[in-house]
Amino acid sequence: MRGRHKEKGRGAAVFFLLVFILAGTASAQRLYDSQDDFHLHAKLTGHTYRDDKIEVRAPEDWSITVRTATSSGSAHVTFARGAVLRKGKYILELCTGCGQVSGIVGGRFSEIAGMVQPWYRMDPGAMPVPCGKQETTKASNLLDRVDFWFRRGPAHVFDDDADDCREPRTTAAVWYGSYFEEHCSVQAVPGDCGGYFLDHSRLTGQPGAGYPDQMAFGLTYDTTDPNQLPRKGDPELNEVLREASAIVRSVQYRRKP
Repeated sequence: MRGRHKEKGRGAAVFFLLVFILAGTASAQRLYDSQDDFHLHAKLTGHTYRDDKIEVRAPEDWSITVRTATSSGSAHVTFARGAVLRKGKYILELCTGCGQVSGIVGGRFSEIAGMVQPWYRMDPGAMPVPCGKQETTKASNLLDRVDFWFRRGPAHVFDDDADDCREPRTTAAVWYGSYFEEHCSVQAVPGDCGGYFLDHSRLTGQPGAGYPDQMAFGLTYDTTDPNQLPRKGDPELNEVLREASAIVRSVQYRRKP
């Protein structure tokens, strides 16, 4: 099953970028990041995480850690990338140091796939759009939550090496991940909001010049086996979706000095 996501027109010029291997996630993944992100200053005090862009407190029944990454190449540098919150096998990542490199306004799904679909194929033949269907729920005045669901077709022939979606054996609808995007008003100019990446400058009311100061917020389930994914309507899943939206709604976006 193949979902669709409307990719938006090409935006600002791409900075010189490095590839980093991300740690503390549901699975090994790669993202492309600006050199400026080396300067993200993060601090965790109890259940409260704070860096240069956000401050957030995790509920008592969620754990929270600093998300880190290690640079590739001969000189390995480990640095902060944001916060990782967990409840059971559910993982909410607030990657304040993530930015897109595709040149597409809002980015491509493949650039956040590791945060919402841990078994996503990272090779060049992978499908560039999300699997299944998506549903959008308003999370706050600033952000919407986009949930991804898919249901296996009974006639589907399995090929784990080639399937983009790695459909589960069950024919029930399963949830595999969500991301948060900027809420777009009906008056919004196309390309000014929405997409897989958040613009910190817009969220703080401090629109900047040049390349956007980006972030990515994603929620997924800690498994690489789609047969273990929670089914639609599962009480624990519904509770986690509500709580994740509440956590994101509580995020304080720090204005630049």
